[in-house]
Amino acid sequence: MPHYTVCSAPYALVRATVLRHPAESPSAAAFRSELARLAALDAETAALLPQLRDGLYAGRSGHSLDFHREVVLPLRRALHNGREPRPALLARLGDLPERIPPLARWLSLRDRRAALLSGLPAVAEAALNAEHDALAALCREPALLRAVALTSPDLLRAVERAGTGRQDRKARKEEPGVLRHVLRASTKTSPLSWFTAVGWGRLPGDAPRHGGPGAWAGLPADALTSVVKVNRTLVSALSEALLDDPHRRGSLPHRMASSAQVADGRATYAGSRVVFAGGRYLVTTEDEVGLVFSGPLRLIDARCEKPTGLEELAAALNTPSAAAAMAFLGRLTEAGLLVPTEPVDPQDEDPLTRLAQWLRDDPDQAALVRQIDDIAARTRTFATAEPARRPALLADLSQRWHTLLAEAGRPVPTGAAPLNVLSEDVVAAEPVRLDGLLDRADQQALGELTALAELFDLGHQLRRLVRDRFVARYGSGGVCRHPWEFGAEVAEAWEQVTLDEQLAPLRQDLIDAAHGAGSGDAVLPADLVRGLGDRLPRWMVQRPLSYSYFLQRGTADGLLCVNHVYGGWGRFTSRFLGSMAPEAGAEVARQIRRGLGEGARAVQVRPVGGFNANLHPLLVPDEIGPDRRWTSIGEPEVDLVHDEASDQVRLRLRATGELLEVLYGGFLAPIMLPRRIAPLLSDHPNGVVDFASLLPRSSSEAPGGRVVRTPRLRHRHLVLQRRRWHLPAGVVRALRADLAAEQGIPVAATARWRALLELPEQLFLHPAPAPLDGNATEDFLTRLGRPKPQFVDLGSALHLRSLAKWLSRHPGGAVLEEALPAPGGREVAARAVELVVETYREGLPS
Repeated sequence: MPHYTVCSAPYALVRATVLRHPAESPSAAAFRSELARLAALDAETAALLPQLRDGLYAGRSGHSLDFHREVVLPLRRALHNGREPRPALLARLGDLPERIPPLARWLSLRDRRAALLSGLPAVAEAALNAEHDALAALCREPALLRAVALTSPDLLRAVERAGTGRQDRKARKEEPGVLRHVLRASTKTSPLSWFTAVGWGRLPGDAPRHGGPGAWAGLPADALTSVVKVNRTLVSALSEALLDDPHRRGSLPHRMASSAQVADGRATYAGSRVVFAGGRYLVTTEDEVGLVFSGPLRLIDARCEKPTGLEELAAALNTPSAAAAMAFLGRLTEAGLLVPTEPVDPQDEDPLTRLAQWLRDDPDQAALVRQIDDIAARTRTFATAEPARRPALLADLSQRWHTLLAEAGRPVPTGAAPLNVLSEDVVAAEPVRLDGLLDRADQQALGELTALAELFDLGHQLRRLVRDRFVARYGSGGVCRHPWEFGAEVAEAWEQVTLDEQLAPLRQDLIDAAHGAGSGDAVLPADLVRGLGDRLPRWMVQRPLSYSYFLQRGTADGLLCVNHVYGGWGRFTSRFLGSMAPEAGAEVARQIRRGLGEGARAVQVRPVGGFNANLHPLLVPDEIGPDRRWTSIGEPEVDLVHDEASDQVRLRLRATGELLEVLYGGFLAPIMLPRRIAPLLSDHPNGVVDFASLLPRSSSEAPGGRVVRTPRLRHRHLVLQRRRWHLPAGVVRALRADLAAEQGIPVAATARWRALLELPEQLFLHPAPAPLDGNATEDFLTRLGRPKPQFVDLGSALHLRSLAKWLSRHPGGAVLEEALPAPGGREVAARAVELVVETYREGLPS
C-alpha cells in the first residue's frame, strides 16, 4: 500500500517588493521592439552563414580563378572570421549574388540591418530619456530612500541626486550603482528594510488562480510596519564585556560549561568563548579542558545541574574558609569551566532594557545604565525616522556603541568592519489575502515534487553518514551521554557528505529521462515523479519531513517557478511571527505539531549567534540549550543514541527515555555556530537540495571561450531550474570589450551577443561559482561575500548603458539566468511577489 503522504500547510508567507517595477513607456517599447528586430536579423544572418560559405565554395566553376582568388576567397575569410567585408570587395561581386542565392539573401539582410542601425540611435535616445525619468521617479520614493539609507550614506546621496533627474558627469558615474539598487528594490524579494515587505496569510483551499505574474497587490503600504531590532552581535559583545567584571558576574547564577566526560578519574568539559571582531557575526572559539575529577569538582558539577549562585555553591563546599571556597570557584571560572548564566534571555525582544534593569540596582553602574538606555531609545526611533535623518542616526549610534563597549572593557578592534547597529524588517502586522496565488493543481504538483526533492537532498545522506560514524564509535544501539563530544563528527560529516550510491538507480532513471528530453525544456515524466515517494527506501521516510518552497508565478500561461527548496518546520515564517497577528503563530505551531505526528516530543534549539534573523518565538512546548535559566531542557539532560528500531541517530531525553524531535528554526547556517551543538542543529538536516545532475548540458564557441548552457527543468508546470548560460572569464571580458567599444548605447554589440548565445531579453546576472577549497565554513563565507544576483534587461537602453560596468563586478566569470517572471516590458507597474509554501510528509512508525 502507498505509504508516502504529503500535504501543504494551509498558509503561506508572502514576500513582495515595496516598489513596483515601472510600466514601460511608448518610447521604451519602441526601442525594445527595434532592438529585438536587430537581434532577429543577426540570428537569421548567423543561421545563413554555413549555407552561404558552402555556396561560395560550390560556385567556383561559375567564375574565373582571378575572381575567385581576389573576391570570393577574401569574402569567405571575412565571413568565417566574423568580420565585416570591405566595401571595395562588396563592390566587385558582379553577378555572384544572382548565381548564389544565399549571398543575395545575406546582402538583403545586411542592408536591412544597416537601415535599422541608422535609425536606432534616435529611438535609443528617446527611450533612454523616458527610462531615466522613470528611474528618477523611483529614486524619490520614500521606501527606497529609507532602505538605501540603512545600506550606505554615500548610496543615499547618489539616489537623492538621481531623483532630481540630473544627468551631469557625477550622476552618470553613479548611475550603474543607483540603478542596481533600484532594481534590487523592484525585482528581488529578499527581506531587508524597505526593499521587501513580508506578510502571512491563509491559502484558500479551492480558490482558482487568477492573473499573471505580479498581478497580486495584497501588501498595501499603509498596512506595513517597520520592525527595528538592535544588532545582537553588539548586545552579545556588551554582555560578554560586562561579565568580564567579577563583581557583575558574581551576582548571577552559574552553570558548568558542559556536561563532564569522566574517564580514569579525569573530567573533560567542552568550553567556548565569544570573540567580537566587529561586523555582522560573532566568532566562537571552542576547546576542551580536562582536570582531575576531585570531590569538590564533583560536588560543584552536581550542584550546577540547574544554575546556582556562587554563595550557595561556596556554602556547599563546606570548607573551613569561605575565602578558600570562593578562590576554588574563581579558578573554575577563570578556566572557563564554571560560567555565569546570561544576564538576559538570548531571545528577549528588548535586550538592552533588560541589561539596564540588571545593572540598575548597583549605583556604580549608573553611567553604563544611562548609556545603554540612551542607545535603546535612539534605536527605537529609527523605525519612524525620515530618510534624511537615518544616516546621522546610524552614525551617532555607531559612535555611542564604540564608546559604550570601550567603557565596558571590550573596545571594538582596530580595523574591524563598520558596525551594523540594527536591523529593520518591514512586516504586514495583520493577515493578508492570498486569493488567486495558488490553486489545487499547484499544491498537488508541490506534493509530488517533495519525493523528488528528498531523492536529491544531502540531508538524508548526512543522516546515513552520521549513523555510520556513530555506530563505528559507540556500537549498534550505543549511547553518547555527552552529545557535545560527537559534535565534531557531525560537522566533519557535513564536509564529506555526498549523494548515497544506494539511491543511484532511482536517480539515474530521472537523469536519463531529463537528458533524453531533446531540445527545449527538460521535462520529467509526470508518472515517474508521481510514484517516486513509494519507491524511496524506508530509512529515508521513517521520520517526518517538511520543506519550504519559494515560489514565483512564471508567466501568464501558468508556469510556477521553484526558486529554492529549503527545510520547513516554520523556519522561514517564524522570524516574523512576533510582529504579526497572534493567529499566525498559533497556526504555525499547530501545523508543526500535526507534521511531527501524534505523540512526538518536539523541542526547539534557538542559538542566536549574534544574528538577528535567528530571533524567533518558541513554537513548541520545550527548548533545549546550554543555559537552564532560559530553557526548559539543558544540553546535559539528553543523550545521543543509535535507535535500532529506526537505525538512526537520535536525541533522547534521559529522564523519560523519550526520543526528541529537535527543530532548528534559525537562518544562520549551522556551520557558523559552535560545533558542540551540531547534533542538535542536525536532527532535521533536510533542505540541502540540488537538482543540478538532472540538467543536460551543451556548449558552444563564443569569443573568449566556450559557453555552457542548461535548459529549463520542469515537472508538470513547475519550473525547477531556469535556463542558464555559464560564461567563463574570457567570454565576459570579450563581451565587456564589445560593449565598451561601441559609442553611445551598445545596440549592435547587444544584438550580436543575444543572437550568438540565443539569450532571452531579460536575465538575472550571477557570479560564476567560486572554486571550493574544501572547508565548508570558508566556502560559505566566500559565497556570502560575492556579488548578489541582479536583474538585467537587454531590451532597455538604460540597462545597456550600465551593462559593461555591471559585468566588471564579475572578473571570474558569470552566469546568465532567464528572468522568469520577466519584470520589464509590461504595460502596468508591478511588484515582484514570492510565496513560501510548506509541505509536510508524514513519518512511518518504527
